Amino acid sequence: MTAGRRHRSGQSLTEFALVLPVILALVFGGIDYGGYFASRLSVENAARVAVRAAAVDVCPTSGAGIAPQVGPPSACWSSASPPASGTIEQVAISAAPDARILNKDCPDQDSVWPPSGSDLATLTPGTGCISIRYYYLNGSTQSLCATWSAGADEMTTNSLYPMGTDCLIPAASSGADVVQVVIGYNYSPLIPIPWFSGSGLTTTSAATQLVLEQG
Repeated sequence: MTAGRRHRSGQSLTEFALVLPVILALVFGGIDYGGYFASRLSVENAARVAVRAAAVDVCPTSGAGIAPQVGPPSACWSSASPPASGTIEQVAISAAPDARILNKDCPDQDSVWPPSGSDLATLTPGTGCISIRYYYLNGSTQSLCATWSAGADEMTTNSLYPMGTDCLIPAASSGADVVQVVIGYNYSPLIPIPWFSGSGLTTTSAATQLVLEQG
């Protein structure tokens, strides 16, 4: 009887040892997926809230921060970390409690906008990025007129669309501008599960745009 019990006990331990990795993978995989989707919702909310703030902000069209000048951040954009209260970046960061968004430009290595999963995979795991762009809207044609860069601490403009004339203007009969906020994030899994790794499963982004209402 004793030998039989020992045999059954040893067999149970062996079976448990075989099943344990699968159970742990399911448990931690569920936690990681939950964390990833919480981050994804934060990213989407941050983009939505930030673009709304950007659309109604009265932003400067000259002075410090407007290329080629580099200077202190304006009330709209900031290169500081953390960004000043009331800036578009601060609004975005505060609206993403489940994603660590940093005040840094989103990478774009393949020249395809918005950033791809491969671009966002170059971010430090567990961190995100912010990009703010302005487009001149004339009828159905939308052209890039300015891009804010936290890294350069300036607004890079397209010479074809002067600031205050064709760029950063509120909606009018002659045209309008669209502001776009892109939030990207590279989620960091709790455990390096092979099938959870890769840019397609660990990165997420949201690109939201609205017509400027400032004026």
